[in-house]
Amino acid sequence: MKETVWERLEKGEYIDIDHPNIDEYLATTRKCLLATMRYNTEPMSSDDARKVLSEIVGYEVDPMTNVIPPFNCDLGFNIILGKNVLINYKCTFLDTAKITVGDNVLIGPGTQIVTAMHPMEPADRRKLAVRGEPVTIEDDVWICAGVTVLPGITIGHGSIVGAGSVVTHDVPPNTTVVGNPARPIKR
Repeated sequence: MKETVWERLEKGEYIDIDHPNIDEYLATTRKCLLATMRYNTEPMSSDDARKVLSEIVGYEVDPMTNVIPPFNCDLGFNIILGKNVLINYKCTFLDTAKITVGDNVLIGPGTQIVTAMHPMEPADRRKLAVRGEPVTIEDDVWICAGVTVLPGITIGHGSIVGAGSVVTHDVPPNTTVVGNPARPIKR
């Protein structure tokens, strides 16, 4: 019996357009797209916005967590948001794998958190193959504006990522990193 797309992705393996259950994956991304479009464009109260965001991620979001539209993601259900989180305008979470955001985290506008990866071989990319590596953002992290966090990264407790940085390696706890690639400037 073939593995489902979800089982393969959970193990960090590639799926592509030839997978027998690819329609389920595409339907899930479409459903998420429609929910995020509603979240981003319809005027609604804070309570209604939290309900739609909870629908996108698949659980009840903490009342003190605030995701300011526009916000985009692939699947939604792979995003785990802690308590008292602020995700500012124009953030994109490509959640092919889990994105875990701890408590008391600030994420600046225009930040991209990417778990999706594509193969190195052109023939495999032609099949739109994708897999994911999880990203973890621990408690009390501040990610400034315009940051890109690449697949497989952990940003340690209490750390700061400077504006415009590209995070290509794990960030130890209580460390400030800046630049492209992001490098420590303060521990």
